[in-house]
Amino acid sequence: MSVFSAPDFDHHERVTFHHDQATGLRAMVAIHRDWTLPSVGGTRLRAYTSEDEAIADVLKLSRGMSYKCVMAGVEYGGAKAVIMADDDALRDREALFEAMGAFVDRFRGRFYTGVDFGLSVDDVRAMHHRTDYVCGLGHSDPAAATSRGVVTAIRAGVRRAFGSDDLSGLRVAVQGLGKVGMGVARLVHAAGARVLAADTNAEALAHAREHYGVEVMPVDRIHAAEADVFCPCAVGGVLDETTIGELKGRVVAGAANNQLTDVALGSALKARDIVYAPDYIANGGGLLAVVQEIEGFSDTELDRRLAHIGETLDEVFRDAESHGLTTAEAADRIAAARIAALDERTEMPASEATRKAS
Repeated sequence: MSVFSAPDFDHHERVTFHHDQATGLRAMVAIHRDWTLPSVGGTRLRAYTSEDEAIADVLKLSRGMSYKCVMAGVEYGGAKAVIMADDDALRDREALFEAMGAFVDRFRGRFYTGVDFGLSVDDVRAMHHRTDYVCGLGHSDPAAATSRGVVTAIRAGVRRAFGSDDLSGLRVAVQGLGKVGMGVARLVHAAGARVLAADTNAEALAHAREHYGVEVMPVDRIHAAEADVFCPCAVGGVLDETTIGELKGRVVAGAANNQLTDVALGSALKARDIVYAPDYIANGGGLLAVVQEIEGFSDTELDRRLAHIGETLDEVFRDAESHGLTTAEAADRIAAARIAALDERTEMPASEATRKAS
């Protein structure tokens, strides 16, 4: 696949490929935008079926990070790293991630990274042996902040659908009880909601049942539960023509990335009068925790920024209604306008750009 002609290439500023012979590392970093502040995005480890699949993933994810940044109200650029999993390379996982850290360090602070799919905090610690430009090892807890942001998004969606953001008595179906999904279950339970949940991890289900009184659902039917809110917190691509037709509730708000298999399916949600909180807004709390770690602002400021997620969704809901758009289309429209404004504001004269490049 040619990067420049790839469907998800969106004037990306840098796409860098790296191979480390000693460890077998094969990695890519895509920087969608590099404005005044550094670009941020996690590192993902997957068993990609081909290089083309890895390229498509890193381009799509890095672009999505720029959208997430501008909708979270920060001027960091969007970026992402992917590692093509290799059984031989993974035999010495620490060495592999130390090599990845050396790769990240070559960006000289223009790219900060951390945990994403397939990584643990120990992997980031190994990267930190070779670079300072990692997040998720300090005071902030991205998973906890993501959970709090998702609950803020749930409240915004519920307010839009029912006229009040009170969760007491509502039924919330949580798909996935990882750190974020478990945090959502805990928070909505504390707010008086009844929680339904599904996960393949029996231990997580047992914990959630004991502490939050969850009603356990089959993994392949949680989306169709009799619930007011569907909260996808596991894999992406859970909303297609079939699953949308089976939703029982009025609100979809969750942490999973790329929940819609096609952005056009926002029309199917709209036709069923289901309020959809676009995922890259709803899950922006983790990004804000990363920004807190980089900038060092207070927990009170983090609270303020997390609350702003609800205000941003209110803006999206109003824009969708006034322009006859789906909420997915309205969010993309607002994000694209913000990115264009930052592109224009940070555009440098040719001579300055040449000096920066050198």
